[in-house]
Amino acid sequence: MNVRKLTPDQALDKLMSYCSKMERSEYDVRQKLTLWGITGEQAQKIVNKLVEERFINSQRYLYSYVRGKFYYNKWGRVKIRYNLMLRGFKESVIDETFDAFFSTVDYEQMIFDQLQRKNQSLKIDDEYQRKSKLIYFGQTRGYETEISLACVDKIVESKED
Repeated sequence: MNVRKLTPDQALDKLMSYCSKMERSEYDVRQKLTLWGITGEQAQKIVNKLVEERFINSQRYLYSYVRGKFYYNKWGRVKIRYNLMLRGFKESVIDETFDAFFSTVDYEQMIFDQLQRKNQSLKIDDEYQRKSKLIYFGQTRGYETEISLACVDKIVESKED
C-alpha cells in the first residue's frame, strides 16, 4: 500500500474532514494515523483533539453503526456485536446501545422476512436441505440460532398448509 507521511497538523485537518463526512470511530481514525506514519503520543493527542471537538463521539457512532447494519445490511445482533468488538468497543457499551435501538424495532419480524425471502429464492424440494440452507443463511447474517429456528419452522409449516 502507498504510505504517505503527513505532519500531525496535516493529519488533524484531514481527519476533521474525514470525520465530518460520516460517523467514525477511534479505531477508524487510528488506522488512518498509522497509515500516515503517526503513532504513539502524537496520535493520542490528535484523537483527543477530535474527541474534544466532537468530531468523534462513541455513542453517536455506535447508534449509527447498529442502525445502518440493521436497516441496510439486515445484519443480526450477533454479527453486529462481533464487528463492534473488533473495533474495540466494550460489551457493556454495546449492550446499552442494543437496548436503546432494538427496543424500537421489530427484530424478529425482520429475521422472519429475510428468511422468507431467502426461502422463496431456494429451488430445493427436500425439506431438510431447505431448513439447513435457511438456518445457515441466518447464521451468516448474524441472527440468533433460536430465533432463526423458530422462524424457519413457521416458514416450513406455512408452506405445508
